[in-house]
Amino acid sequence: MVRMACIDCGTVFFEAASLREMLTAMMPHYFEAHKDIMAGESSVSRDAWMERFTSAFNALDHG
Repeated sequence: MVRMACIDCGTVFFEAASLREMLTAMMPHYFEAHKDIMAGESSVSRDAWMERFTSAFNALDHG
């Protein structure tokens, strides 16, 4: 399991064993706090966001 902060606000942390599990764990937070991102109304494309998220997850110590 790894611990990761929300990449958009950094104020909420989640734990998960895989990238997919981390995405699933963060979804309720994103629907509540980052509706623009979930709706595709952010200035950042979904592909760019996913690339940033994947890079942040992969940079964690998976020990």
